[in-house]
Amino acid sequence: MRNDVKEIPLALMLEATNVGILCSDREGRILYANTAAGKILGREQGGVIGRFIGDITLEAWIAFQRIMETGVPQDGVKIQTDASTLIADRNPVRDGKEIVGVVSVFKEISRYEDTAKELQTYKELAKQLDVVIRSSYDGLYITDGNANTLLFNKAYLRISGLKAEDLEGKNVRDLMSQRTISHSSTLEVMEKRIHVTVMQEFPNGKTAIVTGTPVFDEAGRIVLVVNNVRDITELNDLREELQETRTLAQIYKDELSKASLAGIDRGEVAFRSAAMENCIRLALRVGDVSSPVLLTGESGVGKGMLAKIIHFQGRRKKGPFIHVNCGAIPDGLLESELFGYEKGAFTGASGEGKPGMFEMADKGTLFLDEVGEVPPVLQVKLLKALDESEVRRLGGTRSREIDVRIVAATNRNLQEMVKERSFREDLYFRLNVFPINIPPLRERVEDILPLVDRMLTNLNRKYKKSKRFHHDAMNLLTLYPFPGNVRELQNIVERGFILADGKWVEPMHLPTDLQGLGASRGLEREMGVRHVEGDHLDEILGRVEKGVLEDCRRRYKTTYEIARVLKVNQSTIVRKLKKYGITVRDA
Repeated sequence: MRNDVKEIPLALMLEATNVGILCSDREGRILYANTAAGKILGREQGGVIGRFIGDITLEAWIAFQRIMETGVPQDGVKIQTDASTLIADRNPVRDGKEIVGVVSVFKEISRYEDTAKELQTYKELAKQLDVVIRSSYDGLYITDGNANTLLFNKAYLRISGLKAEDLEGKNVRDLMSQRTISHSSTLEVMEKRIHVTVMQEFPNGKTAIVTGTPVFDEAGRIVLVVNNVRDITELNDLREELQETRTLAQIYKDELSKASLAGIDRGEVAFRSAAMENCIRLALRVGDVSSPVLLTGESGVGKGMLAKIIHFQGRRKKGPFIHVNCGAIPDGLLESELFGYEKGAFTGASGEGKPGMFEMADKGTLFLDEVGEVPPVLQVKLLKALDESEVRRLGGTRSREIDVRIVAATNRNLQEMVKERSFREDLYFRLNVFPINIPPLRERVEDILPLVDRMLTNLNRKYKKSKRFHHDAMNLLTLYPFPGNVRELQNIVERGFILADGKWVEPMHLPTDLQGLGASRGLEREMGVRHVEGDHLDEILGRVEKGVLEDCRRRYKTTYEIARVLKVNQSTIVRKLKKYGITVRDA
C-alpha cells in the first residue's frame, strides 16, 4: 500500500451506507448496528446495540437460531414490520469452523414495491395501447425521428395491400425510392415540423387520406411521426350505401303515408310534397263525376299528367282519353279537328267526312290543353257544345249527341283574358266548375328527388344502365328555380345521363347555370352567419369572398374549374386564393 494513501476506518464506511447492518453474538445480543439500521428499525442507534435480537422481531430470533444450528445463509428474506417492509440477507460469522455470531444486512423496499407496481401499471397500459393500435379500423403507421419504421397495424396492411416484410425495419426514404409508396406524409412532417395531410396511392389501387403528426421531445426534436391512414374508397362506398338506404327509407315512408292514394301508378306519378298530394287528391275526387275541370299552372308543371289521373282513375276510365293541344293546331283547322266535317265540306276534305275530337271522346274524356289559345270565334261554338252536349260537323245539317267529360288546361291567366275580352266570360265560368291549380316545381322542391328517381329509372331501363345522381348534383337541383318546371327537369336529367361516363351523374354533368349555384349558396350562407354589426364593409366582403372560395375549393379540383364557375380569369382565382391562404392543387 502506498504511504501517501490514508486508510479509511471500516466503521466510517459502514456508517456511510444506507443499508442497515446488524451483528449479533452467539447468544443473540446485538453487538453492532449502524445508523441506517436504527433509522430503518425506527430506533436510535444506541437503543439497538446490546439488545436481544428477539426484541426486534420474533422472526429475526427464529432465523438467528436456524443459522446458528445449520450455518446456512439466508438470502432475500422479506420481513414485514409495523412501519415498513424489509428485504434481508443473513450470514453466519465464523471463527475457524465455529459460528460465533450472525450478521444481517437489510434494506427497506416499500418504495421499490411502489415503483414496481407503477412499472406494472405502465406495462398494462402499454399492453392495452398495443391492443388499441392493432385493432383500430384505421391504418396506423409509426416511425422514429429518422423515418425508420417502428410499428404498423393490420389495418394499414389491409388498406395498403403491403406485407409486413415489405415494411419491417425499413426507412421511409427507401420505401419511396423502391416505389413501395407513392407519397410520404412522414417526410413532409419531418421537413415542415407540423402535422400534414396528403393523398396517398398504394400498389393495390386504393387511395387513402394520410395524416401525419409529429411527436417532440423536451429539446424540440422529432422523436416519432404517427400516421393515421383512412381508406376513402371505403368511406365513399359507405356514404353511397347510406344515401341509398336513406332514400329507400324515405320512399317507403312516403308510400305508407300516401297509402290512401290507391290506384296511383307510382311508376308514372312521382311526388312527395303536400301541395302535389293535395292536387292528386282533388283529381281523384273529381274523377267520379262528369263536371268540367280547369287545370292551371305554369308550362311544364304536369297538367297533362293530372288530366290522365282524372280520367284513368275515374268512372270514365274504360272510355277514350283524347288529348287536343289547342295551341299547336292552326286556327283554320282547329274547328274541323274539334267538331269534324261532312264530305265535301271544304276543299281538300275527305270524301267520306271525318268525326271530330268531341265525337271520338264520346263516353270518355276530352283534354283541351292550352285552352286559352282557342280563338274567340271558336269559343262560341265550344260553349254551345258544352251547354247542349251535342256537336254539329262542318258542312253538316244535324247535331250529334255526345257524352263527353271536359278537362281543360292553360298556363295563361284566363281571368285577365276575360277582362281584356280575349276570352269569353261565359266560357270561362263553364270550364271553371272545378279548378285545380298546380304549383310550380320551385315551390315544391320535395318533388325533385322522386321525379329524378322516376326519370332515371325509365332511362336506365330503356338503355340498360344503372346510373344515379350524386348527392352534390342533387343538392344543386334543389337550388335551381326551374322556370321550365318538370319538363326542364326531364331535359336536365336526360342530359346528365348522357354525359355521365360512370355510375354517377355529378355536378360537372349539369348545365353551367346549375354548377354556379354551389358558389352562390356558399355566398348566401356566409352573408347569413358572418355579418357582424359594426364591421367595415371591406371586412364583410372579405369574409364573403373567402367563404365562396373555400366552398369552391371543397367542390372543385382545380383553379380552372373555380374560375369557370365564378366567371373570372384563372389568374384572379390564384391571386385571391393566395391572399386568403387557401390551397388548391391543380391537376
